[in-house]
Amino acid sequence: MTLAASTYFEHLKAYVNSEYVVHDGSDGKVILTEKYFRPEDPKPQKRNIELMLPGSGMAFKLDHDEFETKRGKTKPALFHFLDDQGKPWAKRCDFVIFYVRGQRFCADCIEFKSKSLTAEKIVPQLKAGACWVHSLKRTIEHYTGDKRKIHLRKFVFAENDNPDAYLEPNRQLRADPSIRYYHFDEVHGQALAELQNTSVQEI
Repeated sequence: MTLAASTYFEHLKAYVNSEYVVHDGSDGKVILTEKYFRPEDPKPQKRNIELMLPGSGMAFKLDHDEFETKRGKTKPALFHFLDDQGKPWAKRCDFVIFYVRGQRFCADCIEFKSKSLTAEKIVPQLKAGACWVHSLKRTIEHYTGDKRKIHLRKFVFAENDNPDAYLEPNRQLRADPSIRYYHFDEVHGQALAELQNTSVQEI
């Protein structure tokens, strides 16, 4: 059954594993948090990027922090019934934000980088993020019958102050024109739906 965007969001929220939800969209925004290291400082830093939502939304952290298990430190598998060791589905982008924008149901895949914008560090992760959204949508549809078209975009946020060598004039990545670049300072506190990307995929 095809559901309204707001109804589909409520169903999705009921189905997903809350351990991956990094922010529930309360107060009309999501906050994306990540630990990172600077070369000159051995202590981990924390980056918080706040994005305003046009409606209901929630943010997933797919590139989940490592956690302690009996076998040592490891990332939880994206699909617990599949082997994650070096497999295509082991790759993941940092965040996926689901949100309602009027009659549309949207998903934005986001990768955080420090300065590097090389293709091999970005393109596979964001492709894997899009595949995960496809898989989630199809799994829910197969088990419940819930259907909804999803409008998907891909972004890389970084602190590179001279990114032109990696970008097209419209700020899309040369290596993959479906990916839009933004500096962290440009997006913090901005409306997520207003971020520009010339590539929107319907799934």
